[in-house]
Amino acid sequence: MGNVLMQARRNELIETIHRGNAAVVDSSGRIHHYVGDPHGVTYMRSAAKPLQALAVVETETADAFGLDERELAVACASHAGQPEHLEAVRSILKKIGLNEALLQCGSHPPGHRPSREALYREGAEPTEVHSNCSGKHSTMLAVCSHMGWSIEDYREKDHPLQQMLLGIISQLCGIEVGDMVLGVDGCGVVVHGMPLANMALGYARLATAEHISEELAGAAEVIYQAMNAHPIMVSGQGRVTTAINDLCGERFVAKGGAAGVYCMACRESGLGVAVKAEDGSGQAASAAALEIGFQLGWFTESDREKLQEFHQIPIKNVPGDAVGAMKPAFELKSTRI
Repeated sequence: MGNVLMQARRNELIETIHRGNAAVVDSSGRIHHYVGDPHGVTYMRSAAKPLQALAVVETETADAFGLDERELAVACASHAGQPEHLEAVRSILKKIGLNEALLQCGSHPPGHRPSREALYREGAEPTEVHSNCSGKHSTMLAVCSHMGWSIEDYREKDHPLQQMLLGIISQLCGIEVGDMVLGVDGCGVVVHGMPLANMALGYARLATAEHISEELAGAAEVIYQAMNAHPIMVSGQGRVTTAINDLCGERFVAKGGAAGVYCMACRESGLGVAVKAEDGSGQAASAAALEIGFQLGWFTESDREKLQEFHQIPIKNVPGDAVGAMKPAFELKSTRI
């Protein structure tokens, strides 16, 4: 069982507890700090998207099709289905000469409530482009088109695209492909299981471009800059990932994944962070990641004020009254294991 990460207190009583594990790692792979078990194995889920996006730069696909920074940012996204997200995905598909029907990510309503309501007012149904993973899938199609690979089976584990992505993640996260636990993600492509320490390593290397090949280092810098230049494209309005990438300039890169995974890195410190909330709470995982940054002194007082709503999360009743809050309840441990 993991360490207590967050406690939700309603008035005087602790009502719920969120347990989990975390690792803080430098680009060489050394663990600096941890919570619970830094070697706990879980799936990276959508936190892998920025690492996967390196392929569109390394293969020169972005240059070949003239993909801009907004389009590279949405390739890293679990987007909210806002108009700017849909526009970017459709622009990618137009540039590569393929249509939306070729996306194999499935469909679901936009996560952004106004966009969802607007869709239903029009009497329309969500399509694949509304999927929060459509940016990733559209650039996967782009790479396949540029490399001359088949597109009808691009999701399959043995496809050249997925094999390339496994190699990229292997190098950034410092883990052999054979040591990963592979599964199928919510959008149908390969999902990567590994220790939290390796996920944190991947983010440290994404932020610093150290201890990786020259080609991947160049791609990492391009993706890092795209995410920071267009933070709303990586997530959506009012979300913690947008806030971190937006408020803190070029000092941080952050991305969450489903089922309570959150990863981030601080370029100034050279450290990457990976958190897993065992109950799958995304709010608990991202708040714990912020707390790690606060304990390590990464954020200014101004940053802390702006990120407060994501760090100590208000609990409100139906009328909208604040009746409690979910707050961090751990202290980082230091180690040289």
